[in-house]
Amino acid sequence: MGQNFNHETLPLHSTASNTKFEIDVWRYNHPDATKTVYLQGGIHGIELTGIPVVHEFIKEIEEHQLKYNFICVPLSNPMGLDSQIMGVQTGYNNIHTNQQNCWNWNRISNLKDEPSQEGNWIKTLLDLAESADIVLDLHTAGVEAVPHIYSHVTEIKHAEGLGIPHLLAWSKPSYSFADTHHQLGKIALTFELSSSRSVRLEWVEESLIYLRRFFGIMPKTEGSRTWQVENQIKKWYSPEGGVLCWNIDAGDSVSEGDVIASIYTRQGRVELKSPYTGVLLLKNPSHAPHERQELAKFLVE
Repeated sequence: MGQNFNHETLPLHSTASNTKFEIDVWRYNHPDATKTVYLQGGIHGIELTGIPVVHEFIKEIEEHQLKYNFICVPLSNPMGLDSQIMGVQTGYNNIHTNQQNCWNWNRISNLKDEPSQEGNWIKTLLDLAESADIVLDLHTAGVEAVPHIYSHVTEIKHAEGLGIPHLLAWSKPSYSFADTHHQLGKIALTFELSSSRSVRLEWVEESLIYLRRFFGIMPKTEGSRTWQVENQIKKWYSPEGGVLCWNIDAGDSVSEGDVIASIYTRQGRVELKSPYTGVLLLKNPSHAPHERQELAKFLVE
């Protein structure tokens, strides 16, 4: 990394074979900085795009001498990244934990005082971000997704002009990593950069453009649409179990009643119609869903 960055390695815990899980932190201090930024990727192990994005943006911070202090954590959940079965990323959180739960590790700030793996991990991240005025948390979504940003409704202005297609404004607490910091009075945005479980260089470059615009390296642009999380995001569930075949892509506009997919049940093919008018935000990863399993999220008119 650049010569103006200080690198630090923080221990998390060791495995049964005494392999160590650690977090790498890169710190940059500008003499004229008045604000501190916490930038992290990979809080969910299957969400890969943010990891190279943080690494690449570290170079740009130094190149452009951005007048902020930065705390950068490219890979915030190494346990999740290492959670694979037959070469497939499975570690949304951490399959190695002995906690018998399905916690979303983006919703466990309340565990920071527990002596568990989860508690120690989230405390480490919260301590790193404590001095930050701005918290940018880089995620991805679904097996196929159109880029979007989650922000509290009072902070949505900070997400405008970045060129990301959809801005999702929430008003009720979600207890996410970003929401935890919003409640502390910080600017906090959750970027959903691309699809999960894979990564492409064009996704990395596109994501870097969003950050360049946020920090003034590139001019702002138009083209984002704002939606209300509480009443304009709708989930869609499979009416039957079977093999799912989509007709449309994430980002496509749909009308209620459009045939958007087919599912092959034991009895044969069943056409599935859109229950909403709006935009297909993301597809969930199951290609062979059970009955009532979540298939997708829509942004509805």
